Amino acid sequence: MDRKTVSLIIPYYRASQTIARAVESALGQTVRPLEILIVDDGSPEGAVEATKQFGSSVTLIRKPNGGTASARNLGVEHAKGEWIAFLDADDYWEPQKLERQLAVSEEVGFVGGMWFMEYAGKPRCVGEPENPEFFGRVFKPHGVDAFQVALNIMSGVVLVRRKALGDYRFVSGLEPAEDRDLWIRLVASTNIYFVPEPLATYVQSPDSLSNSDADRDCASMLKVLHRHAALLGAKRFRKEKAVVYRRWAGNHLAKGKPRSAIGPAARRLAIEPASPQAWWILCKSLARSILP
Repeated sequence: MDRKTVSLIIPYYRASQTIARAVESALGQTVRPLEILIVDDGSPEGAVEATKQFGSSVTLIRKPNGGTASARNLGVEHAKGEWIAFLDADDYWEPQKLERQLAVSEEVGFVGGMWFMEYAGKPRCVGEPENPEFFGRVFKPHGVDAFQVALNIMSGVVLVRRKALGDYRFVSGLEPAEDRDLWIRLVASTNIYFVPEPLATYVQSPDSLSNSDADRDCASMLKVLHRHAALLGAKRFRKEKAVVYRRWAGNHLAKGKPRSAIGPAARRLAIEPASPQAWWILCKSLARSILP
C-alpha cells in the first residue's frame, strides 16, 4: 500500500446544508484522498440525497445513531489508507491541506496545523493557537505537555498515521470532548508536527453541540480531565478544572441564564478562593438571578 494514501472520515448528522462544501473541499485537494467515507450516524434526513451528486467519489456508511465518537470509529474500521484524516460536515479544507501535511510526514505519526475561524456574517479569521511555539518543528510531547499540545488541535486539521493510531479510538459518552481525549493520548505516543499555516476552516454555528449545550460540553471536558489526572498532576488538574468552571459559568451568563451560572461559578471559587475574578463571576451570577 502507498504510504501516502489518505482516508477521510466525515460523520454526518443533519448536515444536508453543509456536507457538499466539506466534500468539495476534499475533492479539490492538490493531493486527493484515496477515499472519502461519510458515516451517516442515524440522521433523520439521511445522507443519501445530500451526497448523491458525488456518486462513487464518496463511500456512504450507515449506522444507528450513536454519536460522533462511534461514527468516527466505524469510519476508521472501514478506512484503507495509510493515513487517516477527520473532517466535520460543517467544516472545510484549504486546497493544499493534504499536500502540505504529507510533505512533512516522514518522521511523524501525527500532523496538525493552524486553522481559520468562521462566524456567521463575519469574514474568516486565523484561529489563535494556545502555544504558537509548538508549530513548525518535529517533537514528542511528554507528561503535561501532551495535554497542552491537544489544546492546539482542531479536529478538521488532524492527519494521523494508521500505525500511530493503532488501537486508540474515540470514547463514546465524552462528546463533544471525545476528540480532545483522543488527541491527548495520541500526541503522547508519537512524534508530531504542526504546519504553521491555516489548513482548514472551523465553522462556528450557534446550534453546534459545544455552543448550544454548555452543560454537556463542560461536563464532558471534566470527564476528560479526570481521565488524564495522572498526566496533569494535582496542581495542573485543579487549574484546568477551574478553567472549565469559569467557561461554564461564563457561557450561561452570556446567554442570559444567571441561575444556571451559579453552580459552576461556586465550584470555580471553591478551587480558587483567592481569585477576584472568581468572586466577581459568582456575585454577578447571584445578583442577576434575583433581578426582575
